[in-house]
This record gives sequence, structure tokens and C-alpha cells, in this order.
Amino acid sequence: MNKKTLEAVAALIKKQDKYLLAQRKRGDYYGNLWEFPGGAIEPGERHKEAIEREIKEELGAKVKANQILGKFFDQNHRLRIEISLISCVVKNGPFQAKDCQDFGFFSLEEIGKLDLAPADKKIFNYLRGIG
Repeated sequence: MNKKTLEAVAALIKKQDKYLLAQRKRGDYYGNLWEFPGGAIEPGERHKEAIEREIKEELGAKVKANQILGKFFDQNHRLRIEISLISCVVKNGPFQAKDCQDFGFFSLEEIGKLDLAPADKKIFNYLRGIG
């Protein structure tokens, strides 16, 4: 059986040596786990448009999407997930937990202690490798 592919985007937002992560809501899939904020690309939407929309919806801030840094893959029993990591700069804030449980800026060492969603562990390992 072929799995459906879900295309998603995740934002890499850096402040000094810390990265923005959001905690998924309790009732969500992967609830309570931490992730680089983002979400699914809507039909007809470009990657950069999707991440700018997702950050506004999830965290109430306006960002400018720069470039896709890499693609990361995960799958479960019914879906193949393809996440494009996009570097973003904050245009205006402040950040607020609108469609997430919590958020914060974390160093790589602190991220290593968080309970990350599966695909976000791959992004974390990528950042450790370049960082």
C-alpha cells in the first residue's frame, strides 16, 4: 500500500545562539512534544508562503522566509512526512502561544534535553552537525 505524502514546513528562527521551538498542544498528534514550528503546506501554497502563514497562526509573529536549508523525512503507519526546513527572520512580534502549548528559544544543549517530535530529532542532529 502506498502511503500518502504530507508536505510540511518548519522554521529555523535563531536569536543569538538559540533556536525557536514550540511545544505541541496536549491533544495534537505528538502532543506535548517539542518541534521547530511550522505545519502542513496548503494546496497551491509555496513553501515560503506556508511557513510565513504557519508562524503567524501558531505564534502570532510575522517572519520573512529566506531559504530552504534541507528536507527531513519521517513516516508513521499511514503517512510519509516530508519537512522542508526554512531559515526565517523575524519581521515583528512578539511571539505568543496561539496554536501551541508553549514556546521558547533554546541552545543546542537545551534542545538535546527536550522531548522532540521524531522528525525534529533529525533537524536537531542536522543542526548539531553544522553548528
